[in-house]
Amino acid sequence: MLAALLCAFAVAAPVAKVPEKKTVSLSPHLTELVYAAGAGDHLVGVSEGSNYPPAAGALPQVGSGVTPNVERIALLGPDVILAWGYKNSKDLYPALRKLNIPMHYQAPASLDSIIDDIEELGTLFGTQAAAGNTVRDLRQILNAMRQRYQNAAKIKTFILVSQEPLYTLGAGSFVIDALHACGAESVFTTLSAPAPIVSREQLLLAQPQAVLFAAKNISRQRNILGRYFSSMGLPLQPDQLLGMDPDIVFRPADRLIRKLPGLCDDIDRIRQRLAPAASESPLPPPRHLPSMSPRKDAAGA
Repeated sequence: MLAALLCAFAVAAPVAKVPEKKTVSLSPHLTELVYAAGAGDHLVGVSEGSNYPPAAGALPQVGSGVTPNVERIALLGPDVILAWGYKNSKDLYPALRKLNIPMHYQAPASLDSIIDDIEELGTLFGTQAAAGNTVRDLRQILNAMRQRYQNAAKIKTFILVSQEPLYTLGAGSFVIDALHACGAESVFTTLSAPAPIVSREQLLLAQPQAVLFAAKNISRQRNILGRYFSSMGLPLQPDQLLGMDPDIVFRPADRLIRKLPGLCDDIDRIRQRLAPAASESPLPPPRHLPSMSPRKDAAGA
């Protein structure tokens, strides 16, 4: 009878639910990575500018990565704070450290590290299955592009951050890694500063075959830049001006990798027009790449 009672209790007793680890993100790209890892439900606050996926817009904002709102973060009571930086970034956010809340730092500088960070977040929040699905999709896309364009004629590309002054990106940027995956390269490979300024004379000497720029209205900005570069002696054709949404190209998140096949196609069209004999494509385009739209589970929908 005692054994029967114990068995009945075991069946009737509810299984204890493992408490979810609550978090806030201090960067829009970290917000995106959390959703990509299938852990959007763990977010209780996000940084200013966190506009993707749409669900992030409904969450409380906790200031920016530069000036986080310590009081609001304390009220939200996260179990961990996601911050931009490296694992040894002990001197960052001194005010937040007074809350005695663990800090988890990420600063992906390559496409591979973006994928690694998603996997890491899946482990942190116990969403390994969803994160694993995203990771497999992204690695398939990235490996396919690298394989297809590994022997391609290099297209010299200028990454335009701003016009006046002419800001670009240094060699250690994930954006340059994206160019490399497409068989392109930065015209300023020797610049190591994160966001160096270059002169018009330097740009003229570099003779870029393409310009990668960021804009919300890509068509309008392409027309403006066409006139701008022509005025300095760089008559670039419209197809040589490659525009992307700034929230995608300048955020180290999964959307950049998902957009990679389109960027690579645009670069390859330039390659075929400028140097058809040296143009690549010994390999056909991959037939079955993962969807370019965000995964349902990754977007928290």
